[in-house]
Amino acid sequence: MCLSLSVAVVSCAKAPGPVTPVTPVQRQMIGLLEKFDRWDDNGDGHLTEVEVSNAEKITGYPPEKIVGFYDGNGDKRISLKEAQDGLTRFHEAEHAASRAGR
Repeated sequence: MCLSLSVAVVSCAKAPGPVTPVTPVQRQMIGLLEKFDRWDDNGDGHLTEVEVSNAEKITGYPPEKIVGFYDGNGDKRISLKEAQDGLTRFHEAEHAASRAGR
């Protein structure tokens, strides 16, 4: 009974709405999430500096800065969870971009 109740509660929960980027930095951050699987060349579920090197052409940021921003556990890689968590820190990214003149 308890299991069916928890399933009913979860199934009735509202899903998060779509994320609508407002600024160029937000669009770039969402772009990383959209391209995550495509850029994960070896399929290990993480992005390395080599795998995000194409992002420099799009964002103007070197791969080490991109990985450094998202890498929450210091393993020099970005997991999908870290990429998702990074999106919640878009204000920090906006501030860094403004300091860099972007």
